[in-house]
Amino acid sequence: MRIMQAARADLARFAPLYDRYMPRIYHYCLRRVESEEAAEDLTSTIFTRALNGVQDYRNGSVAAWLFRIAHNAVANHYRARRPQISFEREDIDLPAETEEPLDILLQAEQQRLILELVKTLPDEQQELLTLKIAGGLTAEEVGAVLGKSAGAVRVELHRIINRLRKQFAEGRLA
Repeated sequence: MRIMQAARADLARFAPLYDRYMPRIYHYCLRRVESEEAAEDLTSTIFTRALNGVQDYRNGSVAAWLFRIAHNAVANHYRARRPQISFEREDIDLPAETEEPLDILLQAEQQRLILELVKTLPDEQQELLTLKIAGGLTAEEVGAVLGKSAGAVRVELHRIINRLRKQFAEGRLA
């Protein structure tokens, strides 16, 4: 990628990469850690590591490279303290239009059930979903981060989503 080549020659040219990927990296971190402050700190750490390691970039997907750094930073964050997965963020984005209170309540309950179902998944499956959904990565990029083939990522995502869909339809936790 030309931006990476330019960033290698002049670190000041790293800014477009930061602008492009920072929101996705932050959102990924926010889904993986316990607070906005921790997500902000991790995002800062990730981009500092990326900036310091720009010479080590070996072509391929820039997103996968950055999310690999993010994946490792989150893992290190949890190694430094007791493990805690934060899928408990129950922020509900309400539309500007006024909805019926019952509709709002049903949406909140559905979101709570989905979050509870996701929390029952093994950590590896939660990580895969977070990279795909919160990180917005392609199957190829998720595979590069997790050391799996794109096909294996697609199959696993398909199985996870089908299982969650079935459990949600039954209204039960695993």
